[in-house]
Amino acid sequence: MKGMVLKVVGLCACLLVASNSVTAQEWRMPLASDRNNFQTQLANDFAKAVKEQTQGRVSIQTYPAGGAFKGEQIFGAVRNDLVPIGARLMSALDRESLILQLDALPYLAKSYLDAFNLYKVSRGQVEKILKIKGVKLLYAVPWPAQGLYSRVKLREMDDFKGLKFRPYSRMTADFGERLGFKVQVIPRAKLPKSLKKKQVDVLFGSALTAYEYGLVRHFGYWYDIKAWQPKEMVVVNLKRWNSLTQSDREAIQVIAKRIESQGWIKSKKVADQAKQSLMDSGVVVEVLPAKVQKSIESLGLSLVQEWLDKVGDPGRYLLERYIKQ
Repeated sequence: MKGMVLKVVGLCACLLVASNSVTAQEWRMPLASDRNNFQTQLANDFAKAVKEQTQGRVSIQTYPAGGAFKGEQIFGAVRNDLVPIGARLMSALDRESLILQLDALPYLAKSYLDAFNLYKVSRGQVEKILKIKGVKLLYAVPWPAQGLYSRVKLREMDDFKGLKFRPYSRMTADFGERLGFKVQVIPRAKLPKSLKKKQVDVLFGSALTAYEYGLVRHFGYWYDIKAWQPKEMVVVNLKRWNSLTQSDREAIQVIAKRIESQGWIKSKKVADQAKQSLMDSGVVVEVLPAKVQKSIESLGLSLVQEWLDKVGDPGRYLLERYIKQ
């Protein structure tokens, strides 16, 4: 009898191990940023916490610097379940929905507080859009405010005309053209080579961007125009998400909320450090003359109005809520 009991106990143990092995999931997580970038570090912290809190039932391996998929491929890879999870710039998905252009609208948000309030009122709508596309938003963290890198000194609006410019979304392309830039369509992976060949005279980017592409070797000026603060979103394939147990989903959402909160704080700290590092590297960091700044803000806000005309009531509703914050 005792031997029979031991056999039954052993069988149950084997079944339990087999059950755990079946439910365990190993997820690849492609990232566009390099391994030293703060967004990548946040993703690594997220992955580590998920594995710990789910006791290994969900194990995430990050692939920075386009290791698994290039930046422009990541959202499609997650949506089509080529990978379960990944990170993508929200405003770069404007072809999916014009609402996703929201955080790249020039001069709609000019500070971290503004950017957070905009995110707070728009997250629900963004989640609905992504759900229709088959993905779920886990967390979003802003990049530092976008400035303007330039090979030449800019003092007048006429100085902008004809400068070769590489946009990273339709909105940045529209804004650049309005400023008088000549748009150059260059994939992210080919940007370093294009910079070396001096095929780009100006580009939008935060002070932090300098270290990902070695921009200090190519641009002598960085103008702190505080144009907008685009967000990096971490999204998961909806079917993969729904395949998890409720307890694991709840645990991951708690982790995502914590990483998001830490990320907003980290972004601001990194922004200040990056500006100082730019100056230490010999790049001239300054603001544009007040008259020029006013002119580009006016051009930027005209794009906001055009966006509203295209989006209609959903966009108007979001901005009304944002203004009331």
